[in-house]
Amino acid sequence: MLAFSGQFLYTVDAKGRINIPAAFRNQLSDESLNTFHIAFGPEESLFVYPREVFVHIASKLEEKYGSLATPNEERRFFLEMMANAQPSRCDQQGRIIVPKTHLEYSNIESEVLIIGAVTKLEFWNPRHYEEFFTTSKYTSKERVQQFGGADRG
Repeated sequence: MLAFSGQFLYTVDAKGRINIPAAFRNQLSDESLNTFHIAFGPEESLFVYPREVFVHIASKLEEKYGSLATPNEERRFFLEMMANAQPSRCDQQGRIIVPKTHLEYSNIESEVLIIGAVTKLEFWNPRHYEEFFTTSKYTSKERVQQFGGADRG
C-alpha cells in the first residue's frame, strides 16, 4: 500500500526531466512498471499518479463521466482529464519527462517541489506552494487544531 509523504526540492533539467525521489520510487509495485501519469491539478500544481493508481482512478472516472449520455460539462472534464494525463516512465536514473505543456501549466521552471500526498505526488512551483499557504486564514498550528493531526480521523 502506498503512503507517499514528505517533500523534496529538485531541479528540472533542460529536457524537462524531474527526478522522482528514491523514497517514492521504492514504494512502487511491479504493476506500476515504473510509470507515472502526470495530470493537471488544482492551484497550478501537477498530480503525478503511479500507473496502478491512475488505472483505478481512470476506471472510476470512465464509469461516472465516460458515457455519451453524460452531461456535456462532466464529459468535458473526463475528456480533458484523460487527454492531459500523460504517461512517463522512469529512466535508469529515476527521472521522468514532464511534457512542456504541463511545466507551463504549473509554472514549474528550474525547480520543483515534490510533495508526497499518500497515493500520488504533487509537483509545485516552490514559490506557488509557499503562496498557497501564506494566503490561508489559518497558521500551521491552527490547521492542526482545526482539522486534526495524523491520529485524528
